[in-house]
Amino acid sequence: MASEVTLVTGASGFLGKAIVSHLIENSRITIGLDPRPSCTTQVTDDLSDCARLRKLLAAEKVTHVIHAGGVSGPMVLSDRPLDVIRINVLGSLNLLYASIDAGVRTFVYCSSAAAHGNFYEDDPIGEDYPLRPNNTYSASKAAMEMVLKGLWRKIPLDLCSLRFTVIYGPGRETKFIVEEIVEAALAGEIARIPPMTDWPYIYIEDAARAAVLACYSQTRTRLSYFIAHPERVTPKDIAAAVAAAGKPVRIEMDERMPRAARGPLDTDPAAHDFGFRAQVDHREGIRRLVAATR
Repeated sequence: MASEVTLVTGASGFLGKAIVSHLIENSRITIGLDPRPSCTTQVTDDLSDCARLRKLLAAEKVTHVIHAGGVSGPMVLSDRPLDVIRINVLGSLNLLYASIDAGVRTFVYCSSAAAHGNFYEDDPIGEDYPLRPNNTYSASKAAMEMVLKGLWRKIPLDLCSLRFTVIYGPGRETKFIVEEIVEAALAGEIARIPPMTDWPYIYIEDAARAAVLACYSQTRTRLSYFIAHPERVTPKDIAAAVAAAGKPVRIEMDERMPRAARGPLDTDPAAHDFGFRAQVDHREGIRRLVAATR
């Protein structure tokens, strides 16, 4: 372990910061990289220069990369698609090529189930389900998935892509359904949300643990894995969990908005290959989120 050095991108962000903390708690030598300075960022960089990244990786003798940086959802830079592609695709390619050139051993890409677009099936979908991105963010994730698929097992670099579902918990800066319902409850307002199917979610601590387990696994058998809690959660379930945490809330579906569909996802491969099963269900996760937000 002493000779292993892990670089984590997005170290100032929601997922990256949690990954850095988890690595440090487990006595891993860790370097946090992010365009924004923070207590978990040692290197300020925007991934725009492959040569600079190659020098950094070689100088620090980085053995593992967990790429959690970039535009984190369709609600970010939604009116600037070129910037989304520049950050999420070109920046990721710079880091990938630099990792290959610098002799990094393992490269874990934090992808998203959003790469599959809007979907819902009766049975959990597997990694080979078609990629059908429906916005610039999901297209950027699908693009990197295809690059990694083309390189997997054809280069010495050990590649892994983790398709996270929606990550929630204390510290998230952007808002999705969980945060919108919690925020409305705390403000004593009605939560107005788009019509939705039940969805899979993942609590932030579980998400970080999954990234670290995958990174150091010697028994992965595939390129891509879904990271989610296997439960199926509706907006009513979220509202009930918020109410159980002491903040009743009423939700209203805005039928003028497009229906949001996702899931379910097959999470068994992650459990089988590197021992990851989500431990925090939506009731406990939302209880923690409400307590922290208060």
